[in-house]
Amino acid sequence: MDESAQPMACPDCHALTDDLAAHARWHSRLVHDIALAVANENDRRAATG
Repeated sequence: MDESAQPMACPDCHALTDDLAAHARWHSRLVHDIALAVANENDRRAATG
């Protein structure tokens, strides 16, 4: 692993620090959307497999 590599951060973190509640909702929505997409893909694969 490259020792000079910095951890990735949310690109909007610095812009949203003034409104932490909105930022938390943004992250929650992102996680929800990813989980929904994974569930839909799993259902699609199960239906075709």
